[in-house]
Amino acid sequence: MKSITITKKAFLSTALLFAFLLANNTVVAQTSVTTSKGKSYHISSSSKNGVRTYHVKDGQKDFRIEYEGDITIADNDKDITAISRGGFIEIKKSSFGTKRRILIHNENGTLVKKYFVGWSEKAYNPDGKKWLSEILPEILRTTTIAAQSRVDRFYRKGGASRVLSEVSKMKSDYIKAAYIKLLLKKNLNTSDLVKTITSTGNYIKSDHYVTQILKSNQKAFLKNSRTVSAYIEATKSIKSDHYVTSVLKKVVEDTSITDKQLGDLLEITKGIKSDHYITQLLKTIMDKRQLNAENMSRILTLTQDVKSDHYKVNILKKAINNKNLSDKIYGQFLAIIKDVKSDHYKYTIISEILKVKSNTAALNTALSLMGTVKSDHYAANTYKKIASNYKLSDSQLIQILTSAGTNIKSSHSLTTVLIALSDQVNNASSRVKEAYRTTAKRIKSDTYYGRALKALN
Repeated sequence: MKSITITKKAFLSTALLFAFLLANNTVVAQTSVTTSKGKSYHISSSSKNGVRTYHVKDGQKDFRIEYEGDITIADNDKDITAISRGGFIEIKKSSFGTKRRILIHNENGTLVKKYFVGWSEKAYNPDGKKWLSEILPEILRTTTIAAQSRVDRFYRKGGASRVLSEVSKMKSDYIKAAYIKLLLKKNLNTSDLVKTITSTGNYIKSDHYVTQILKSNQKAFLKNSRTVSAYIEATKSIKSDHYVTSVLKKVVEDTSITDKQLGDLLEITKGIKSDHYITQLLKTIMDKRQLNAENMSRILTLTQDVKSDHYKVNILKKAINNKNLSDKIYGQFLAIIKDVKSDHYKYTIISEILKVKSNTAALNTALSLMGTVKSDHYAANTYKKIASNYKLSDSQLIQILTSAGTNIKSSHSLTTVLIALSDQVNNASSRVKEAYRTTAKRIKSDTYYGRALKALN
């Protein structure tokens, strides 16, 4: 395996080059494409002061195209019929050691065409014209030259299907995306929108470009059930969790998206593998949307699949503070807490419940979960939090004392809980004091047992 080391000097040189390009209004883009037949293309493009340059290389062939102005192409894509005043196009190609070049420019309103082989100029007709007719279709499919006029022409002749057929023959995702974006500026009906969305997912491999298209046209793409279905399928073609999340976040922020549409679109999240991104997304949904019970339930179902206790509890903390967490689906919420493996994180969410829910509901929830907390330390902290935060009734005190005696094995931890409860027990009935003594008898250490009883009047 080869390794590359970048020295400080090389880094500085690269930074200076980048600054120079920006200062000179130069935009550079590069992409490598491998066709279905295993053939590789390297395509780079740049723009400087209105002059656009393309370089297409596939090993045996080397194209360089430079142009400025608006270029008009013949209907058969085999000739250049016009260039705006002051504009030009130069096409160079090296193949198997042979170099050829065509220069076409607008000279005072007249189109001048020149053809060169090696360093020698040759007659444009017939050889130059024939060569241009052979290479121009390939050039048009690997660059955005005359893209707008070609999309308009194809659309006039065969609608969206004709444009998309041409897109399928292109090699670069950048060029495919450029043509699809131009097509989407047309007033497309539902059927054409579905075809365009489907083609975006099928023809473009780059997550970046698929995401770009889906995010920029959401209102049109989500107008009805047919387009929503196509949109979901296209989003499923995106492999990167980062890009899928960015698409769905934009959906969530669109207030025109209905609960039904949002519910359908949540299906896409099942493909997100990263706990980080699914957490980010679900928290955003709860922040931005007024969820109905069905969608809130779907949020919790997706939370169930999150593997990390850290991320799972982050979502649950947001859910418990959400007004849309109805009593009806509270049981689903509690079932997820029971799946949390870490006592630390279980304590974290129980503490949040004690803070948010009403006295009775919070206590009942906390006590129902205490049997799942294995750590005496975290169990004791929970009981002590209850003791410090709530004014407890006699029945609640007895319930807590019984629970603590059952769930805490450590004499030290159980003693700290009893002492924390002692002030309220001392002001309670004799029944509560008896429950206190009964629980204290579970303490195995004489020293700790004495401390617990000493706290009782």
